[in-house]
Amino acid sequence: MRRAGSIEVQVWRGPVVESRHLVVASVHDAAGRELERYGDPDVVTFWRSAAKPFQARPWVDAGVAERYGWGEREIAIMCASHVGADEHAELVRAMLADLGLSEADLQCDEGARRGRHGCSGNHTGFLAGCRLHGWDTATYRAADHPAQRAALSATADAAGCAIDDMALGVDGCGIVVCATPVAALARAYARLPVLAPRIAAAMRANPVLIEGEGEPDTQTMRGFPGLISKAGAEGVGCASLPDGRGVAVKTLDGNDRATGPALATLLARCLGLDDVPDSVAAVARPLVRNDHHDAVGEIRAILP
Repeated sequence: MRRAGSIEVQVWRGPVVESRHLVVASVHDAAGRELERYGDPDVVTFWRSAAKPFQARPWVDAGVAERYGWGEREIAIMCASHVGADEHAELVRAMLADLGLSEADLQCDEGARRGRHGCSGNHTGFLAGCRLHGWDTATYRAADHPAQRAALSATADAAGCAIDDMALGVDGCGIVVCATPVAALARAYARLPVLAPRIAAAMRANPVLIEGEGEPDTQTMRGFPGLISKAGAEGVGCASLPDGRGVAVKTLDGNDRATGPALATLLARCLGLDDVPDSVAAVARPLVRNDHHDAVGEIRAILP
């Protein structure tokens, strides 16, 4: 197993490093073995939106796609942290209509246009699970609701632990969120294609639904064919590689601007590339711009 220091993400303004972010990372294989570690990936972090593919697994396994005539696009949007573009919102609204529900039934925020919320597809998945099993839809966010317990059980299974082994909190959108060591996240993403092959296939086939045009997860998936990329808030980034390895990174100070460069640069190393593909350069080395939109620097990840 390769052991190394933390990944350092440097923010350059002209010729000077203005600030630095430390990132820990873990690389696992599908058998649960840790292959590489950077810094201390035993540090505990909330999964945030990186949990979404696993939260969708109970509904997909129970036959929600067959019940409502859904395909890969609907499965993918249940795993998304999207930017609220028309194609995202229209798909969510169509799914809600299939369930006999509307945007008013979403509890991802208190706004009037909840279908454009980045977690609307994920919440629609929870509502679909409720419809499928006859559970109450008005209380689906409650910690003791069977939909939340089912999602937590699937997440714990992927991480290789029990629900009671995970710390629990409340995500930004109101869903129950779990915390484990970063290494458990890498293990889960290594197992994603095995545990949830339909979900993995749907995400690979629809990168624009996972986030949006020009966004880091979408660009990373397009630039590394066959790879799944899924970020979470507060500096979490995960990937499932085509060869069965899983990768997780966590920016220790929670600054999301370091996550894309760290993950993309580490993925290039994992795949034996000298550099990231051109289509991923904007993720790996994003420009720093001033208020006039002039490029005045860039962000770079330095691997040990």
